[in-house]
Amino acid sequence: MLQKLHILAIGLLLFSTVFATVHIPSAHADGTIEVSTDVLNVRDKPDANSLVISKVLRGETYPVVDTKGEWIKVQVTSSKAGWVASYLVTDKQGSPSPSGNSESTDGVQVLTDDLRVRSGPGTSFNVIGFVQSSDSVSFLDQNENWVKIRTSGLEGWVSSEFVSIQTKKKKKKETTDSQEQGNESTPRSATILTDGLNIRSEPSTQSKVLGTLSNGTVVEVLSQKSSWLKISFEGETGWIHSDYADLHTDSGNEAPSKKKGKSSATISVSGLNVRNEPNLNGKIIDQISQGTEVTIISERNNWCEIEYANGNTGWVAGWFLERKSLSANPGNVNVTGDGSIIILDNGTNIRSEPSTTAKVVYRANEGETFSIKGLEDDWYKIELSDGTTAYVAGWIVTTKGQAPTITRAGSEQYLRNKVIVIDPGHGGKDVGAIGVQGTYEKDLTLRTSRLLQDKLKAAGATVYLTRQNDSFVSLPARARTANHHGADVFISVHYDSIDDSSVTGTTTFYYGGADQQLADSVHQSLIQLTNLRDRNVRQENYLVLRENMQPSLLLELGYISNRGEELTILSSDFQERAATGIYQGLAHYFRDR
Repeated sequence: MLQKLHILAIGLLLFSTVFATVHIPSAHADGTIEVSTDVLNVRDKPDANSLVISKVLRGETYPVVDTKGEWIKVQVTSSKAGWVASYLVTDKQGSPSPSGNSESTDGVQVLTDDLRVRSGPGTSFNVIGFVQSSDSVSFLDQNENWVKIRTSGLEGWVSSEFVSIQTKKKKKKETTDSQEQGNESTPRSATILTDGLNIRSEPSTQSKVLGTLSNGTVVEVLSQKSSWLKISFEGETGWIHSDYADLHTDSGNEAPSKKKGKSSATISVSGLNVRNEPNLNGKIIDQISQGTEVTIISERNNWCEIEYANGNTGWVAGWFLERKSLSANPGNVNVTGDGSIIILDNGTNIRSEPSTTAKVVYRANEGETFSIKGLEDDWYKIELSDGTTAYVAGWIVTTKGQAPTITRAGSEQYLRNKVIVIDPGHGGKDVGAIGVQGTYEKDLTLRTSRLLQDKLKAAGATVYLTRQNDSFVSLPARARTANHHGADVFISVHYDSIDDSSVTGTTTFYYGGADQQLADSVHQSLIQLTNLRDRNVRQENYLVLRENMQPSLLLELGYISNRGEELTILSSDFQERAATGIYQGLAHYFRDR
């Protein structure tokens, strides 16, 4: 009996040993990441001390094959995969594939006339034009409250309440080079309609980015596959998405123009290196001081070829350039052509002279239009219905027809070029607080953070999220993200819960005395815009604040343990107001520094 038991024990041991050596792969993670630091090490194991097997560069994208804690495994090449730190990349989830049975956006149907188009996703952004229900409108981006569109050279954001996004089904089919559309014997060209358009190695959002193109650049089109264009530019070929190019056929003996699209920019850092090649290995041939104006000639992989003093040229890192947009010429201008202004708000003052102290001669209502007779500084000279002339401030109206647009910088002027890290609290296995109706705090924090991210990016800030989806990120990693990027501000977004269901309100926490000014600015703005109970600004020893070397806050935006407040917080209206409150609070903070 003892001998039989001994044999059985040996058999069980061998059985368990064999199965212990079988590798059961973890489920592959969906999505794609984009490198958000200059040079990122790819390691053979999810450990900062493990072997570096490759290096990847800022702006490059790679498919995700696995995740483990704070590490993401990416497929670098067809034969090589490795691990990168999650806080040094940006999630590019949801990128549509050009093939397969999927729905893709086709266009936007405007549901009302004279819909305001704004420069950013929020009512605090300038009105830059109007769209009509009969206009042809392209879809660019969206969040839960706003849709980014393009129409007739106008690009901006409209309220999602007044539009319907059209979708179309794409049927899966085998595509070969012989099925590409277009006759290469007929020269065709296209004009790029947006800045920073990626040129890819294949007709897919998953393929490698070879370079970027600027708005207005003209490229030669070699062929077309589905919604992708194969192009040639400066001796190189690649693929761009047709939604962001104006395709036209050249006739007669005219060949496609190879003229480079040029735009202006200002150096935003001191001592920017100019290199002879568009990468960090390029030889440094010069240095340019902060504030220097340069001309962008071309772009490649987030690097810009520039022309600067005395016609010199070279390559600089594009993320250190502040691009310029065209604006109306100052001074006194005689406006010719069919130009008129449109009143945006009821009770707009029309004055006798171009000054805020001049006599008010008429109060106009929303939608009224007046012919433009001239422009004096930032004031439009207009003709009233009785034939007399008067003046209206150009920054509070919009125009149509052949007329210059006047804008005055709002909150965005204080946020431009700031680096802001937003931390959507909790995530993954850590659901955070649970509301009366079962609402997870982790879902609410991500909603608010995404709305805030869109507003800050529209204002010209550089924004990083500590998590882009429902994933777990440790508290130290959240603080490290802000420290790594040298953030101007770190904002951790939360919602509160307590056993006493009668408790309501908003609380703002900071760690050190140096952060109190930031806390006061953001908290005051939040209380004003959300109308929740003021639970004051408080000092607290939270890890994400204590371990943060950057100015930082932790916001508790309301109590989901209170049934009424939970319902309020869940609404899109509250989410919009909360994100706007934080946005305006940050602008006030930077303005007063």
